[in-house]
Amino acid sequence: MARMFMRRYQPEDCAALAKLFYDTVHSVNAKDYTLPQLAAWAPEKEI
Repeated sequence: MARMFMRRYQPEDCAALAKLFYDTVHSVNAKDYTLPQLAAWAPEKEI
């Protein structure tokens, strides 16, 4: 059985979390939204 360990956010987590958010929006949610909506919600580059 796998265990999960939770810890407080660290600034060095930022890039990985941003990629996770972007990838999730553009894969899991892609079937539910238009491309412009996805781009507005999770743009490829930081504004």
